[in-house]
Amino acid sequence: MSPDPASTSRHSRDGAPAVESFLWLAAGAAWAFVAIKAWSESKKVDARRRTHAVSNRLLAEVFPNGIRP
Repeated sequence: MSPDPASTSRHSRDGAPAVESFLWLAAGAAWAFVAIKAWSESKKVDARRRTHAVSNRLLAEVFPNGIRP
C-alpha cells in the first residue's frame, strides 16, 4: 500500500518554515560576522594611523631638520 501523496507533501512542507527561519538566522549571523570583521579592520587602520602620527611627531621633535645628513 503506497502512502497518500497529499499527506506526504503536506508532511514535507511542515518543516519548511523552520528551515526557512534557520536560513534567515544563518544569513543574519553571516552578515553580522562580516560587519564585525569590517569594523575591526577599520579600528586597526585607525590605530595604525594614530601610531604613525605620534611617531612622526616624536621623530620631528628629535630630528627637527629631518634624518638625512
